[in-house]
Amino acid sequence: MHPFYEGIQEGFRCFSAPDLTFPAHLHSAAELVFMQEGSLTITVQEQTKTLFSNEIALIFPDMVHSYTTCGSSKSCVCIFSPGRSKDYYHIFRTQQPKSPFFVCGTQNPDIPLAFFRMLSFSSNTPPVSEAWLHLILTYLFQEAELLPRDSRSDTEISYRLISYITNHFQEPLTLDKIAQELHFNKYYISRVFTQKLHCSFSAYVNHLRLDYAAHQLRSTDHTITEIWQEAGFESQKTFNRTFLSSYGVTPTHYRKMKSF
Repeated sequence: MHPFYEGIQEGFRCFSAPDLTFPAHLHSAAELVFMQEGSLTITVQEQTKTLFSNEIALIFPDMVHSYTTCGSSKSCVCIFSPGRSKDYYHIFRTQQPKSPFFVCGTQNPDIPLAFFRMLSFSSNTPPVSEAWLHLILTYLFQEAELLPRDSRSDTEISYRLISYITNHFQEPLTLDKIAQELHFNKYYISRVFTQKLHCSFSAYVNHLRLDYAAHQLRSTDHTITEIWQEAGFESQKTFNRTFLSSYGVTPTHYRKMKSF
């Protein structure tokens, strides 16, 4: 499951995520990841850590982050607007943790239980689920060492690239267009993708478009033609080929599988 583009606008969502893998991205929501099983490597800004059972990542809004599962993993993910946590809204907007990673369980056995409750109530009783989120944040902020928000990240090319593409991936995108919009050399942008984001420009854009398309296939009755056009693909042939390569099935088969 790759639901991260949704977090840009939505207020609160909690779900179980198997084998979480997603390239560097950012959004205006905050994000919590609680490891249940396996291992998951998470990068937040310039900090990278492999998380195991009962470990947590708390990602503040507009921070570049990525996920890589090698083997298998199972995690509980909560994406929420800072406005949903009124007591901590100011912190989310003006500060950041020295480290976004936390260990719980042995130190605080209430936190794993709180994540379990938050997840179990998320579908049927969202207000109760959000109450558990507030409790989790209370525990974590007691442990967190907070620093003033680093505004320099806004000027970093990787941040600006990800921010721009996150907001424009549904439009026709080329290196030339992004270079013109952001006033960078296109060859330098290409090197940033290779060296910092560890993928090509086209692979990164296609990942976001495929994620959007897969969500639309799962959750809407839009036609496949409408979906590939909304996602930003240039043709249905390109969409079908790219989707099959990534998901191992055609878009039509994927929709049938996810309808049960």
